[in-house]
Amino acid sequence: MKKLLIIPVFMVLPFLALSQTWFDIGLKGGVGTSFMYNSQIFKDQLIVHKFKPGYAIGGKLGFNFIQEHQITFDVMKSSFTQGFTYKPEGWSQTQDALREIKIGGLDLLLMYRGNRNGTYFEIGPQWSKYSSVKITDTGGDFVSPLTPEQLVQKSAFAIAMGFGGYVFGTDNFGVTTGLRFNYMLNDLASEDGRNANFPILVPTGKTNVTNNLGVMFVIEMNYDFGYLVSPTCGQRGKLFVF
Repeated sequence: MKKLLIIPVFMVLPFLALSQTWFDIGLKGGVGTSFMYNSQIFKDQLIVHKFKPGYAIGGKLGFNFIQEHQITFDVMKSSFTQGFTYKPEGWSQTQDALREIKIGGLDLLLMYRGNRNGTYFEIGPQWSKYSSVKITDTGGDFVSPLTPEQLVQKSAFAIAMGFGGYVFGTDNFGVTTGLRFNYMLNDLASEDGRNANFPILVPTGKTNVTNNLGVMFVIEMNYDFGYLVSPTCGQRGKLFVF
């Protein structure tokens, strides 16, 4: 019986020796832009998209296993802005009116990340909780008697995907840079927002779905800890990414 127990132990030991399992924590931030896609905007050309900046800042907890594979949990405070130019009815000025919609909140992401040769690819779900909505409009007030917060969903689900590479660091500290994309799966507009035809805010008899697409340049600073085996086995590759 003892011999039968010893055999599985010797089978597992080489796997543990070859694997590198550890945790890491990190700070991360990013800048980018977003795009509120609504098919009615393109078909009717009532308003025209104008790109505006956005940002995100937060932290990350990662569990690394078998060297190349990682599960990460990100908590990010974020804000994105969408601008539109348009001509209100009776508009006589030479410059078009500008509408800006700024939405801020908290993003929670559970990501799978594959690491190889100093580069990474990640994908996973994102849940966002929106806490502030601001609308400015040089063409007039098309929101009242509603408030901006009433036009937008309180939360949203999205799919996030990204890629990047390892820039520099030591055995247990590293800096990475990359791009992250996210696509909102549900309608950004609330029921009140759909009734007001958000984000067009003009009665047209249509209430098409608005999905937000975001892209962001991200930089991470990670610190590894909690090694279950020696951190020197299988050192990570170093790649400069610009």
